[in-house]
Amino acid sequence: MIAVIAGTPTDTQMGVDLLQKYGKAAKGYFVSKTPQEQSLLQVVYPEKLEHLVRQVMTTAKEQGAEVLYVYCNSLAAAVDLKKLAKELSMLLITPLMVYEKMGAQYQALGVIAANNQSTHGIERAIQTENPSVHVIGTGMLKLVDAVEEGAAPDEIILRYQLSSLLHFYKNAGCEAVILGCTHFSYFYDALREISSLPVIDPGYEMMRMLP
Repeated sequence: MIAVIAGTPTDTQMGVDLLQKYGKAAKGYFVSKTPQEQSLLQVVYPEKLEHLVRQVMTTAKEQGAEVLYVYCNSLAAAVDLKKLAKELSMLLITPLMVYEKMGAQYQALGVIAANNQSTHGIERAIQTENPSVHVIGTGMLKLVDAVEEGAAPDEIILRYQLSSLLHFYKNAGCEAVILGCTHFSYFYDALREISSLPVIDPGYEMMRMLP
């Protein structure tokens, strides 16, 4: 059984739905109730967040989980999940593992994330593989709020002028744009349709890492 661990009930369920769509047995575990609570824990109370994540991971293992599928970019960036997974002897898969591979493929990348804690973690993961990669990051929690509210993908793109952001990334020399938040899979298809740059969604790449 795969334990899907994420920040809020919404992105947790998105991760469970993705795995079940491909025939994987998955159960969801969330750490906080809202994007605001999750962001506050990540930025201001990281020790409390680590304690909560350890509790969730321990519960998942006790309930039969063998794999930890962390479907939350900012959570993966804020907590030393490798350490916790080693303590519990569980296989770990996180979005940061996808980003490490991106460092070997590109020299300049744009990142759209939930907050700047997350953009920092993504940049670090990319530059672990290739320190010369230029990363331009944008943290925007309001995008997460819009997804949680159920706004239509096209409405989100228009409301927050994501087409202009994509244009900025292209003019800055970016070769691709990373969706640095698993919530953003919600508008991935709509964003890809208007983008002249490749748009990378880590959720599907993580699927390939499963045993």
